Amino acid sequence: MKNKTTKQGCAGNCAGKSSNDGLKTPKFQRVKDSKGKPIRGVWIRGKQFYARLFIDNGSGQKIDRRVPLEAKTVQDARRELEQLKFLDKTSNLSIRQSQPFNSFRDHYLDSIANMKRKRTYDSENQHLKQWSAFFGNLPIHQISREKIIKYRILKIKGGWTGRTANLSITILNNLLNHAKDNGLIDTLPTTGLKPIRWKPKKRPLFAPEQIEAICRAALQNCKHGQLLADYVRLMKTCGSRASETLRLKWSDLDWDRKQLIIGSDGLTKNHESRVVDFNPALESHLLDMNNRRNGSAYLFPSPKSPTTEMPAKTLKGALYKARDIAGVEGFGFHDCRHYFISHAVMSGIDYMTIARWVGHKDGGVLIGRVYGHLNDEHAKRQAKRLRLA
Repeated sequence: MKNKTTKQGCAGNCAGKSSNDGLKTPKFQRVKDSKGKPIRGVWIRGKQFYARLFIDNGSGQKIDRRVPLEAKTVQDARRELEQLKFLDKTSNLSIRQSQPFNSFRDHYLDSIANMKRKRTYDSENQHLKQWSAFFGNLPIHQISREKIIKYRILKIKGGWTGRTANLSITILNNLLNHAKDNGLIDTLPTTGLKPIRWKPKKRPLFAPEQIEAICRAALQNCKHGQLLADYVRLMKTCGSRASETLRLKWSDLDWDRKQLIIGSDGLTKNHESRVVDFNPALESHLLDMNNRRNGSAYLFPSPKSPTTEMPAKTLKGALYKARDIAGVEGFGFHDCRHYFISHAVMSGIDYMTIARWVGHKDGGVLIGRVYGHLNDEHAKRQAKRLRLA
């Protein structure tokens, strides 16, 4: 009977998608009772119930807010709304008192569902689940710097790297900024919290012969061998990320200016497009691919549907097969990007230019920190080759 009332109360609109699946974020809707009449003060968006209240913003002013509820049914939402109203009459309910972390986390994720890439959204969701396990229903305004540091220490002791811990706090900070924008907190408890210093994991630098061996193995043994070989060769000559490369279209090439535009669809990691100037190897490879064009708008079209890009899963499967045949253990698509940056550094190209090509917004700071040693090592090797009379 409870489930029946829930369906009637929402007039068939209780369910809704709030995940990052390409649909628009659901709109707020009035919740209706079993007779189809709107329930005053109770709203729903997706699967999340909200109470509409006029709440003290902490400075004596009443503001109109839709407050996320913990309720999962219409009956529970009505009861929770009445409890909030009672608190407001008896103890001057503040908007801050009505925002437990768990509820606000759902509200925040709902608000960013269509603003971030699926991979980014999923990462934030996973990290915030762990923050929820730690904070529970602690009100947002009671989150302190000390509690955040305690969480970080626990995770480091549990095996997290400094990089993962820093990322987790960045994601929490995104949520807290959203809370601040909505008047729930005045200051960020993360302000001034220094990130943990960490040493980047050293990634192996595969030789060009090894990468070509994978490409040859793909061409000779894999169903989509030509696409895989082209894919690997393009990334190692321009430094693009795997997902960015799959979405490239022929319209992203400017043959007159000899430039490749990456991220013209706005779906790069930092949501900005960038330009990679042709180098000899990149231009040669693009010309070769252009001579074999099949009419699709994409450089890497799906064999089943040329109007869409190649599925990443298909190319991953082909890569694993090709690298096993070639005997190149552990090679992944990101190693192409690593190859490009490493050789650019060893060629003496300044870090700022490399950063612009690969989409780093820090002006080359990260490249200097991760790859700077290659410049020194390369200089030493070149010095040994120097012959003076």
